[in-house]
Amino acid sequence: MSTYRIVIDRSLCSGFGACTAHAPTLIELDDSGLATQRTGETDDESILDAADSCPMGAIAVYDSHSGEQVA
Repeated sequence: MSTYRIVIDRSLCSGFGACTAHAPTLIELDDSGLATQRTGETDDESILDAADSCPMGAIAVYDSHSGEQVA
């Protein structure tokens, strides 16, 4: 099982919230309406769908072991 490192570029986030629909335990919208991660690393593959659903491309996901960007 892979472990993923989550990076959110809040300067790109527009607060659509699609990411929270795919990974509500990993990402939430803060009081300003921008995505924020609840954890830095996870083995939950729903983060891949969350990153893919972001219309602004604000979420990057990296394989924790190789450092390769996977979403």
